[in-house]
Amino acid sequence: NTSSRLIMTFLLSLGSFLVAFSPSLSLLFTVVFPKPQLVILSITAAFFYLLSAFFSSLFWLPVPDGSAAKEGGIATLLALTIPSVIFQMAGRCSFVKLYFRVEGVIRRSVKRHEEETIAATHARNNDNRSHRSSNRNNDSTNNYDDDDDDEGSNDGDPHAETNALQLQLNDLSCSLSSGCGYALLHSLFLYGTLLASESGESSTSTGGTLYQPSCSDVPSLIHGAVIACLFSILDVMWMMLTFFGMRRRGLYGGHGNDNNNNSSNINNNMHNPYNGRATSSNTTTWKLSQWKRTVLESLTFLSPKGLSDSFSGGNAALGLVFYSHLLASLVLAPNGLMERDGCLISLPCLAGVVILVGVLFKTGVKGHFLPEDQRRRILGLRMEDVAASGAVVGSNGV
Repeated sequence: NTSSRLIMTFLLSLGSFLVAFSPSLSLLFTVVFPKPQLVILSITAAFFYLLSAFFSSLFWLPVPDGSAAKEGGIATLLALTIPSVIFQMAGRCSFVKLYFRVEGVIRRSVKRHEEETIAATHARNNDNRSHRSSNRNNDSTNNYDDDDDDEGSNDGDPHAETNALQLQLNDLSCSLSSGCGYALLHSLFLYGTLLASESGESSTSTGGTLYQPSCSDVPSLIHGAVIACLFSILDVMWMMLTFFGMRRRGLYGGHGNDNNNNSSNINNNMHNPYNGRATSSNTTTWKLSQWKRTVLESLTFLSPKGLSDSFSGGNAALGLVFYSHLLASLVLAPNGLMERDGCLISLPCLAGVVILVGVLFKTGVKGHFLPEDQRRRILGLRMEDVAASGAVVGSNGV
């Protein structure tokens, strides 16, 4: 009986582990691991979650423990939930802002290297021409051969490094990998302790299965695994929306630098009529007008057009992240406030939040998640690939 109980506990733990960490691990092995840059980005995002959890725990120190919180009701629940959501929101935004700054530095460095390479190539070609001109009367045949060699020296794409960087470090791949790292550490915090205490024989586990009053008919391992899985999905979508929102705020806010060096960036004066004469009253008026636009923009999530590529569209995306995170945290309240089986309410509500965020994400950013310069460059690369494949087919006579 003891051995069969241990086997069942192991199988239960293994299945629960796969349920809890499957969203994060699937992204980790398919998207993050193939590219070293994305691995670094994922680890950095996990570190920012760790910072937000640390500051949240400091804020929770004066808040009563679980038994007292149950007596305090909604007030204590909000005191525990709102600071955590705020710190995590600040952690996401700080991480994305730091990434944009590093991205700008990398792009400028690559661009400078390409310019130096092009200049060196031109200088070398000029030297070759001068050499051929001095030897033209000696050997005209060699002159033609040199011309052929000179033409072949310019066959390479001078922007190959920028194109490769664009394919690897665009907002889609970076937001997915960042969300993966953030979600993985969040799942470890949510579920790791419970999984460790239930696995194997230890002072806290003898091979049995733990049940709790909050979900009396379902093992705690399965209950916790479902919550961790749903929050992992939400963490990835929240990080992607944070990338979308912070990118639009940086491009169209009229404040700060455009780290993309986006040549097609619309003039900030169209979005900030007071950009050229920044006084205190004008800046305040502009901010109020932008927040009014944000409120109106939030109503366009379900419209066919979706969110616009604007400062207010970025604010609306960040607002969705904050309020949906707060809602997802509050729907778990029945687990602690109800005497029995609060999971019958909390789990369907949490799944509903996941579906809601997924629908709003799809309708809000579909077709224009990437900024315009990244879309244009990736489209150009695809057209070059099609043209190259067509040239190959034509040369083979197929």
